[in-house]
Amino acid sequence: MESPVTELTDVIEIAGPDFSCRVVADFADALGPLLESSSPEAWPGLEQIKSSTVRQISRGELAVADGVVLPVHLKLYRAAQLSDRARDVVRGSKSGREFDNLREARRRGLPCIEPIATGVFTGSFGSRSFLLTRTEPGVSLEQGPLAAERADRVGALLRQCHDAGLHADDLHAANLLERPDGGLVLLDLTSAALSSALSLEQRAQGLAYFCRGLDGSVLDPAARPLVESYGASPACVAKAAQHGARLRYRGLSAFGRRAFRACSHTALDHRPKAPRWYLHRPAEDAHAAARAMIADPPGPAKSGRRGSVHFSDELVLKDRTAAAARRLFRASYWLSYAGVPCPTPVALWTWLRRGRVVSQRVDGLTLAAEVEAGMSPAGMVDAARRLGRSVGRMHAHGLRNRDMKFENLMRDPASGDVLMVDLDGVRRKLPGDRRGQAADLGRLLAAYRAAGEPGGRVVRFAFLRGYSRARTCLLQPPITRHLMRLTAARAAAWASAHPDVQASPASSAPDGGGSSAG
Repeated sequence: MESPVTELTDVIEIAGPDFSCRVVADFADALGPLLESSSPEAWPGLEQIKSSTVRQISRGELAVADGVVLPVHLKLYRAAQLSDRARDVVRGSKSGREFDNLREARRRGLPCIEPIATGVFTGSFGSRSFLLTRTEPGVSLEQGPLAAERADRVGALLRQCHDAGLHADDLHAANLLERPDGGLVLLDLTSAALSSALSLEQRAQGLAYFCRGLDGSVLDPAARPLVESYGASPACVAKAAQHGARLRYRGLSAFGRRAFRACSHTALDHRPKAPRWYLHRPAEDAHAAARAMIADPPGPAKSGRRGSVHFSDELVLKDRTAAAARRLFRASYWLSYAGVPCPTPVALWTWLRRGRVVSQRVDGLTLAAEVEAGMSPAGMVDAARRLGRSVGRMHAHGLRNRDMKFENLMRDPASGDVLMVDLDGVRRKLPGDRRGQAADLGRLLAAYRAAGEPGGRVVRFAFLRGYSRARTCLLQPPITRHLMRLTAARAAAWASAHPDVQASPASSAPDGGGSSAG
């Protein structure tokens, strides 16, 4: 079959009955036969390394001449929905936009991967666009704090990108490749735009997004080398800190949606007229046991108006309505994002209006049982400090837990962290919701008083110090007198509404964990 070929400077355009492609002229002879023979999924020499519902990434080698092969990466996007096709008609395919962005960024002197070809295949499956790039040796940077020397190089690169007019909304550490010689390369410019040098507001947004994995955003001590190397002004840093707080709240919502879509954290099993399964990928070793437990639950250890709780040696199953089960599963993702210790989720099963959630079981006593058994003073102080940190992080991220009590808190025997094991009361609110925060703190204060205030002022001070430090670290205002007054009022109101509540016996079993007596 003969394909019409049009030369556009150093880029060749190749078109066929079911494809159109732009390829760098030097690679047109090698890529032409592959384009006409099959779609990129079937190209020889490529191995899939990453896949999702909308994108697939492969790597391998491309024969460009006799005995000469080129290491390449292939991104394959799918646009099966009508909305996806409409978007591609208006804005162009994702791969085509990234191809143009990479070429323009290289023209402006920015270090980024070399684009080779981009194109679109059409068929009964919808449309699939692809981007072929030359593979760069090196490793992607990891999210989180960077070593000072590496952070210094990243700051210099960000300044170079912003001065060159590169506005990338999703530029983070994983989109930077570090070569063996220490040089940095830009990887993903799908959502980028190139124009004139960025404004102060745009620079602040870029810095905030890159530092979003740090508790203190651009004000975090780990970000200081990056900010200094960038040369950000005090006004830019202040704006970036504001954007960082907003990104954290939006990021919580986005991470919660990961509980119900195929991604690096969740695997889906959806079939027509069959139950839906959501499997937490990090707990893959427990998936088989969770499936078996959901299919044939053991006898209930606890039941009530919300549903029942079932235990096995390693897992906990909660039977709820489908909506409540989804909320429970998502709450564990929220707490994970906020850095609040809780049992690891394993699986969610929903069918019609019923749902079952399985999480890993914590082997230990509840905080109520430990206090009842005579917890050591040092243990009380340590538990209060850790609990204060967890509640502070939860509140700073905009989360509330209206069912916090000592029966629903457990200490992890391995790490010593205090885990929230019953997540039915976890809700997402605004980080500035002082009344909601006071309700959580008041509930804990009432429980502490009902337990006889073990440890007295030392334990209270340890909790408040951990709580305040966590809030300050996450760029939230410290504890105020107004918040403390609201807390005292809510504690008194709860105590008057529950006059018969005493410290719980050691035999009580929490919903999300185990106890030596349970």
